[in-house]
Amino acid sequence: MTAKTLAPSGVLPESGTHASGPDDRLLMDTFMSQYRLPAVAAADRLGLFPTLARSPADAAGLATSRGLDQAGTAVVLEYLAALGYLSVHGGRYHLTPAARAFLLPDGACYWGPMLGLGWDERCAAVRGLITTGAPHGYRGKDIWETHERSPHHGVQFARAMHAHSVGPAAALADRLDLTDCSALLEVGGGVGTFAMALARRNPRLTATVLDLPVVEREANRLLDRTDLAGRVRLRTGDMFADPWPGDQDRVLFADVLSDWDDAHCRGLLERARAALSADGRLLVHQVLPDDAARRSPTVTGYSLALAVMTGGRLRTCPELVALLDGSGFTDCVVTPVYGHYCLLTARPA
Repeated sequence: MTAKTLAPSGVLPESGTHASGPDDRLLMDTFMSQYRLPAVAAADRLGLFPTLARSPADAAGLATSRGLDQAGTAVVLEYLAALGYLSVHGGRYHLTPAARAFLLPDGACYWGPMLGLGWDERCAAVRGLITTGAPHGYRGKDIWETHERSPHHGVQFARAMHAHSVGPAAALADRLDLTDCSALLEVGGGVGTFAMALARRNPRLTATVLDLPVVEREANRLLDRTDLAGRVRLRTGDMFADPWPGDQDRVLFADVLSDWDDAHCRGLLERARAALSADGRLLVHQVLPDDAARRSPTVTGYSLALAVMTGGRLRTCPELVALLDGSGFTDCVVTPVYGHYCLLTARPA
């Protein structure tokens, strides 16, 4: 199954920006730049640059020859290529002139000692990702378990995700036609940012937000500031284990599937298919890296950030479509929405 791609309409959010206003790409660029030094410093400390100088390789070949984790190596090499330290020819990574000049230990202008001055926890986290593939989370502790044990961390994360999602949610509400939709389930929806934006735009819509109990207080605080009480409801629970409401017209995953490996995603997608009505639709809102985006330091940096924090990654459109196809969905359509974000829609097969 392949996905049909629709051209963007250029519509921007109504809430908080003017129609001619900016999207959030500048903020995304700024935030994801925090992984530039860690990626270069970790690759330097592991000797990846001299290894590739001697023998250019793809991620699998490099990981095998050096005893590294293939997935972790792949996401870092892709980021280094987007930053301009590596180039790709025939599927193999080669050093660029800048990397040859400054990142080979035998070179007269070797920057290794300077990179070492900036070594910090994030650098160690990227090195750990390359060597073991394990996410770092919060100082080596699982991010989701930390949220459950520490309400402070959970609320802080929920507020961050809300701030990060307000613009994309408003833009999606502008673009998405839900006139025939009365019931929507947002899975892993945090404080309900997308559900609130969609309900505000569609007066007939009732939305349920499923997420862990740690977000409940913050979600209710935000809902109390709106006139959406009764139409946006929070349902606390574990999206992998607890029951989902059924007979939904739409099930929405907004920046959720990119946090999890394929096995977890298949489980979520199968539950989504069971929760949808016969003519319902699945909505997946996230960054989908195409060939151009793979050359973007922001998009590849985002994928590295996911791998370090949650163990997830950004999937390309063909990868995501294959995942949906294997989980019982068909008729995938991809629409660019806002900034780096796209909406993928599908229906149960």
